Amino acid sequence: MTRVGYRGSGLPGAAVQRHPGAADRVPRDPRRESLRLRLTALAWDIGWEAARRMPERAAFAGADALGRLAWRVARGARQRVRANLSRVVPSDQLGSAVRDAFRSYARYWAELFRAADLDPDDLDSRTTADGMERLDAVLDEGGGAIVLLAHHGTWDIAAVWAESHGYHLAVVAEILRPRRLFAKFVRAREAVGLDVVPLRRGKGLVERLQGTLADNHLVGLLSDRDLSGRGSLVELFGEQCRLPAGPAVLARRTGSPVVPISMLHRPGRRWHLQVLEPLRIADLEVDAGMQQIAGAIERLVLLDPAQWHAFQPIWSADRSAGRRPDSAPAEPASARRSDPPPADSERLSAAESGDAVVPSAPESGEAAPPGGASSPRGAAS
Repeated sequence: MTRVGYRGSGLPGAAVQRHPGAADRVPRDPRRESLRLRLTALAWDIGWEAARRMPERAAFAGADALGRLAWRVARGARQRVRANLSRVVPSDQLGSAVRDAFRSYARYWAELFRAADLDPDDLDSRTTADGMERLDAVLDEGGGAIVLLAHHGTWDIAAVWAESHGYHLAVVAEILRPRRLFAKFVRAREAVGLDVVPLRRGKGLVERLQGTLADNHLVGLLSDRDLSGRGSLVELFGEQCRLPAGPAVLARRTGSPVVPISMLHRPGRRWHLQVLEPLRIADLEVDAGMQQIAGAIERLVLLDPAQWHAFQPIWSADRSAGRRPDSAPAEPASARRSDPPPADSERLSAAESGDAVVPSAPESGEAAPPGGASSPRGAAS
């Protein structure tokens, strides 16, 4: 449904092509799931359904209390968030920013669990938006928009708002275990209208995303975290780090502009959608384009640094410092000067190209239990 005052995505007279049932199309994993994974799925189920069924005020208050508790007891996560935010906020604001990042992240989970049950009119009444004319101008060109997202604010609520205003969005989902939980996350996002594309190398990922853009819709890519070690080397807040190359690669292949967007938490269970200036990087080499992406991520984060859910090491210096002596080198072989750079198609099809829908233990491909040693985690790894 396109609301008055909003353009919506798509071509005139064309119906939205949706592909529900993405989780069912993923081949069965032959590996037997451990008891730990099955208990993990059960714990997430219980937390999810509890958050859905309790009154909204109680759900948000409970999430805030859990966020404060995690800030106090999750020492390792607190240190990682502090290290990341120390690059962004002044030292006299760092302590409160770290605490508020935990609170924002806990609120994000409560919102995700309840997203499919939101009433679109109620959501609209509690949301303000700024800069939508920038997105509409891009869509007027007819080639779709690559939406640049960070682990910032609440991207699932942004998706609900977008779909209820006529803006159709496709996202990429990393296939993780336990599969039951993976399927639940996928179906929850499909329930709000998203087109979820499971990440399977060589299985039409690129073509699906290109098709979405050709139909003048949106492709959303979470792009502020690269756990693969194969991303583009950029400068972010004055230090080197790697970012997933998906936005720049897809822009080169399609010519579509990149539009940075964040849905920010506001007090009183309200939200604000902010659209920044589009990036036109289709003519740039991938790494040059990714430096432009890094600048846009900085601008998104600075909208409210305490809403950046930066719970893993991001900068190269921190990733190197955290490795064991017998672990792989900080720079992957593909980064050595003597090796040829990966092809664009390989960089887009790699796991760093999009949104993983289940919180995973670090680089394991398995979901972590809520509040476990590797929690808090982002919805995309």
